[in-house]
Parts: sequence; structure tokens; C-alpha cells
Amino acid sequence: GEGDCYNREHSFPRSWFGGAISPMNTDIHHIFATDGYVNSKRSSYPYGEVSSTTYTSSNGSKLGTGSSSLGYTGTVFEPIDEFKGDLARAYFYMATRYQSDIDGWDSNSTYADAVLDGSSDQVYEDWFLDMLKDWHNQDPVSPKELNRNEAVYSHQGNRNPFVDYPSFVAEIWGN
Repeated sequence: GEGDCYNREHSFPRSWFGGAISPMNTDIHHIFATDGYVNSKRSSYPYGEVSSTTYTSSNGSKLGTGSSSLGYTGTVFEPIDEFKGDLARAYFYMATRYQSDIDGWDSNSTYADAVLDGSSDQVYEDWFLDMLKDWHNQDPVSPKELNRNEAVYSHQGNRNPFVDYPSFVAEIWGN
């Protein structure tokens, strides 16, 4: 049940990039500590904004039907507001770090296809990209995220540029 174990969450699901493939599988910039039970509820569903909830975690994260205002009404997982920007910046990182590989990942799963547009430039479907930009703007980089970026750099040797330079999001993907 909820609260009985921690789990490492691949915010960008492993099935989307093909499984236990390095370096994506161990890239700490998109891996977060989560509650194991809640992570199993999230499964490989895309992040999104929920309109009709089927599950709510004790911290307020939700699973349910995507909001039609997003442009996607499949099942989505909505994290609490405090983590939305962090996740958006992790996704922007994945798009740039794996730009030479990501254009083929949309065919790896139904959920990957719902989020990824099959390109190496825009990378994400319009609905998802718009949501990521909103989340990035609504939840600015926090001291906790800066500290995490520094810790990842110390261990892994690279940084998430969208944490260090949040303006890169608008410079690359527009407002």
C-alpha cells in the first residue's frame, strides 16, 4: 500500500525508450524517488491534467481522464503542483540530451505515441508541449531543484540546462 516503500521513478517511462537501455535507463536527470504504490498507479501513463479522477494519492497526485482542454483525454497522471515544473524541465532535458535518438521512440508504446511526435526538433505532441511549458512557467526552479542539479552533476558529470537557464525553454520551444 501507499507509504510502505520508496521506488525510483523513471519520469520518462522506460518503455518509451525501449527498456533497460543505457544511458537513458540510469540518467538521474529524469529519475526521482517516489512512493512505490503511487508509482505503480502511474505506470507508463503520460503526465497530464486530470478532469475525472480514478485515484488520488495521500499527497494529492491524481490518476484519471485527461482534461479535454489539453487535447488528450486518455488516462494521465497529474503530479502535485510543487513537482510539475521539475518534471517539465526533466522532459525538456530528455528532448535535448537524446535528440539524436528520440525521434523513433514514439513507436515503442501507445503512451509514448500519445506524447512524442516522432521528430527530433519539437519532440512532443502539441498538447503535451503546451502543458510542459505551462508547468515550467507556473512552477519556477526552486533551491531544491538547483541543489539536485548540482548533486546530479557531481555524480553523473552533466547538468540539466533548463534548471540552470530556464529561459532556454522559451528560446527553444517558444512562449
